[in-house]
Amino acid sequence: MKKLTSVLLALALCAALAGCANGASSASGSASGSASGSEAQSASASASASQAESDSAEAAETPADWGLSDGLSEDGTYEGVDVLEYVTLPEDYAAIPVPAENCTASDEEVQEQVDTILANYAEAEHLTDVAVEDGDTVNIDYVGSVDGEEFDGGSTNGAGTDVVAGAANYIDDFLTQIIGHKPGETFDVNVTFPDPYENNPDLAGKDAVFETTINYVHGETITPELTDEFVAENLKEANGWSTVDEMRAEIAEALATSKKSDYVWSYVLDNAEVSEIPQAVTDYENTHMLASYRANASMYGISFEDMLTMMGYDSEDALIEASADTIAEQARQGMVFQAVSVREGMEITKDDVLDYFAASAGMTEDMYDQMAEVYGEPYLKLMTRVYLAQEFLLEHSVEG
Repeated sequence: MKKLTSVLLALALCAALAGCANGASSASGSASGSASGSEAQSASASASASQAESDSAEAAETPADWGLSDGLSEDGTYEGVDVLEYVTLPEDYAAIPVPAENCTASDEEVQEQVDTILANYAEAEHLTDVAVEDGDTVNIDYVGSVDGEEFDGGSTNGAGTDVVAGAANYIDDFLTQIIGHKPGETFDVNVTFPDPYENNPDLAGKDAVFETTINYVHGETITPELTDEFVAENLKEANGWSTVDEMRAEIAEALATSKKSDYVWSYVLDNAEVSEIPQAVTDYENTHMLASYRANASMYGISFEDMLTMMGYDSEDALIEASADTIAEQARQGMVFQAVSVREGMEITKDDVLDYFAASAGMTEDMYDQMAEVYGEPYLKLMTRVYLAQEFLLEHSVEG
């Protein structure tokens, strides 16, 4: 699929609108840290570092600092660049012929989507009348103590956690000792913490007792039967489906639209000629790419600099250099879709922006001024311009 991802930074808008939170992952790391080995140690350290880095990154910059509207004109086009001087669109761009097979979805394709949806509702049986065997996935609770005193992070707090019997990712032979026990049993698991133990140096080398309860053993995964009742109960609120027939019909329509879109957008990109990519366009796409990475760093609660380090780059310039081919392709795609919008005389209005971002990022009219201040109206219009160009190509295509 070669289309320009017009929602590349709708991700950033979503983050700004919804806010970023990493408390849940931090809590999860803490809960398993006392009973797990190196995996838990790294999780706990990562959670603490992540929070500190998040606070630092938040103080250092915001999306308003990303420069997403720098290098753009007020109408959302590349500043100082007449794309029609560089882009020759295919003669049939306003009536792209689409083969019949790219306009419909097969029964097999629909069923694949249905199966994927049902898989999301599949649940494993909770077996309560069998003994734990090596390799079983088991739900347990535990409370850890050293010399009779419970210690922080050494308990599941009754929430239950899934483990694999006999696995080595918990300290000592913790998960071997649960083999042979049955759901409902409560017993002691005796272990010795490793020395050194970076996750909690105070526990290094100490003997510990974990009062452990087997809740249940995971059995066979059961996929629900697809019935009108299942669809109405589970899929109506999110998708508006009340029956299996409605579900299949809308999935088929969505798949057909997706296949047609892929074909149309790939067709115009493959058949358009771009004589040159002006430096101004490359510069903007450099900024756009860096902003997408900054958005991802923000969502994961780490600083952009640390993200660069994890990716193996020592500077922004190094990332840009390594991404030169990708940036050139994004620039080419951006110019082609912008050329469609300019050729068709599209003037992007506030209503156009609201319609697009309401669907892609949940923007409301009350949020518009805030988002325009943070990202700049030119950026919002650029994304909307690309989207409307793609929709024009799709709507004016001709089914074969």
